[in-house]
Parts: sequence; structure tokens; C-alpha cells
Amino acid sequence: MNYFILMQDPRIPHQPHVARCPDTIDPLDWINGRIMPDPGPMGVKLSHKEERFRGGIIGGLLPLFHQYFIDELTRLGIDNIQYFPVELEDSEGNVEYTYSLANVIGLIEAVNVNASVIKPRASGGHGRLFSFKIDHHKARDHRLFRLAEAPTLIIIDEYLWKDILAFNPPGVMLLPTERYDGY
Repeated sequence: MNYFILMQDPRIPHQPHVARCPDTIDPLDWINGRIMPDPGPMGVKLSHKEERFRGGIIGGLLPLFHQYFIDELTRLGIDNIQYFPVELEDSEGNVEYTYSLANVIGLIEAVNVNASVIKPRASGGHGRLFSFKIDHHKARDHRLFRLAEAPTLIIIDEYLWKDILAFNPPGVMLLPTERYDGY
């Protein structure tokens, strides 16, 4: 079984990213794979370098998913994501209402350490993950999850990869885990 990283496509220049999280939330709480309480109305500011293009995912520490991407994931049976609508403000003060904060439920320790590149950190502790393989037994048939070894990454299996490729959402990259470079 092959696995992929679901992310905003970095090959598209001048895409926006989340510049600052709302004061009402701690971003580290949102990458631990747990169910979160509804934080209420959230205003999210985009980076200053954005252009008008908005893809299916806007990246940053907290991923934002566009409503058409949410609808497709729901149609595909993905039910382990909580969505919280945001008011997206660009650098000119314009507000959009078509994105939601995506909280992926499920933090799984699934890296096949023997088949992966993990570089030691100067400070010690866990090494930094680079090219890696997922142990499908540890992934336990989850189609989409956060990776305990690198919780900012959202991992999908090859079946969901094929479905998303067929849908072809703009601005979304599905990077093979083996091609991850620690970015």
C-alpha cells in the first residue's frame, strides 16, 4: 500500500497561507488528532503575498479546506474530519466565507522506521522525518490521518489518492511519502 501527503501545492507561485491563527485557539491543540470543541466564529488572516488564486487547501500550521473539497471528501466517505467555518480575510480586507478549518481526527504512529530516512536532531530527542514509508498494519485501514511522528502532515492511502486524483481539485498536491524532504 502506498501513502501520500495531502497538502497545498507549493509549485503554484504566490499562493496564500494562514498568516496568523485566531487568538481564541492554540494551533498545537489542533494537530493532535483529537476531537475539538467548536471554537465559535473565527477570523483568519491570509499572508500578504497572496494573489486571487484559492485552491482546495490553504496551508499553514492549520489547514483550511474549500467547501468544494469538503463536499468531495464527504462524498468519498471521509468522516474523521471536523470542519469549522472561517471568515477568511485577505491583505486588502476582503472577506471570504468558502473555507473551513479542517481538524483531522486520528493521530497514528505509523512510520516504518526501517524503510525511512530519519535524520538526528542536534538537540537530541526524536529525529527529523524525511523520505518515509508507512507501515500499513500500523495505519489500520485509515484512509486519512495525521502522522504521530510529524503531526503537521496529513496522510492519505492510495485508494483515497486515486479518488482525489479523479476529482482533481486545484491547488492540492498529493506527494508520495517517499518524496518528502522534511519541508
